[in-house]
Formats: sequence, C-alpha cells, structure tokens
Amino acid sequence: MNNRIDPLEVQFGLAHDCIRACIYGNYIAKSNIKKDAWLSILDMCYSDAIISWNAIFEANSQNSHWKKLVMKAPAPERSTLKPFCKTMIIEYLETTETEWDSYHAMMVDIRNNRLAHFNHLKDIAEPPNITWALHSAYLYREWLLSLLRAYQKSGLPIKISETTGKEMLTIFNSQIEEICK
Repeated sequence: MNNRIDPLEVQFGLAHDCIRACIYGNYIAKSNIKKDAWLSILDMCYSDAIISWNAIFEANSQNSHWKKLVMKAPAPERSTLKPFCKTMIIEYLETTETEWDSYHAMMVDIRNNRLAHFNHLKDIAEPPNITWALHSAYLYREWLLSLLRAYQKSGLPIKISETTGKEMLTIFNSQIEEICK
C-alpha cells in the first residue's frame, strides 16, 4: 500500500492553512471582540498562520519548503511559467530584499522561540505582522495553480481547482463572518 502524499497537495494545504488563518485572525482582530474565547481563537489563528507559513518559507532543508517542490517539479513543455523564487515574492510585496530577509528572520524567530519551543525567556518586542504571510502564501498558491495549468496544457491529465484566489478569499471571509455573528 502506497501512503505517499502528493507534494503538491501538501503545498496547497499549507498555503490554504496560512491564508485561512491570516484571514480569520485578521477578521477577529478587526472585530474587536473582547470575550476570552475569541482572544484564544485569535491566538490560535495567528500561531497557525506562522507555523504554516514557516513550513513553506522557512528553511531550505524542510521537505515542505517551496524550493524543494520547485526543484523537483519538471518544467512543463512549451511553458513560459517562471520558476517560483524569492524575487517574485519581493516584487509582489513591493519591498526590498533586505526588508523581506528581516521579515523572514522575524517569522522564523517567533516560530522557533515562541510557537515550536516556547522559549519564554526570549524577549520578542513585537510579533510579526501576518499581512506579508497572507500575501506571500497567496502568491505561492497562484503560482502553484499556474504550474498545474501548464502541466494540463502539456497534456497531463490533471484536475485543477476552479476556485480562484479571490473566490477563496471571499469564502474564507464569509466563513469567519458567519461564525462571528
């Protein structure tokens, strides 16, 4: 029996987890809900966003890192699809490499010191804003869809989600609105 999980499924799952957690967390934070349960849920969303983002973007050595997929993914024939890279993220976020590297370091630091190993002795002045996590995960998901479409065009029988990125954002926003009413 083959229990191997498709790496593309893993990548989509992590991207969706990150995006959903960012949207849910952002909605809860903007709603200014004061009840303890919602503050705990907000904390869980923030933690999930950081952990899933780190699974995709943290260390090159991780099996779930985007570079592992990009290096293993054969280029579709006759495709103009550019390989996913850090430059794409920097351009999409309209930032600099230095700012991205600083953000990346903060996200890795908060994951390592607070979420994964809970080093309560390490002072974290301000936790990272998850807006860039949302946008970089969104960009990556869109690139993954482009990769699958390129494979489809080259003749591979691949089934692709017809849910666009904007539709996915609308779905996640509707879900959290419904729950928070």
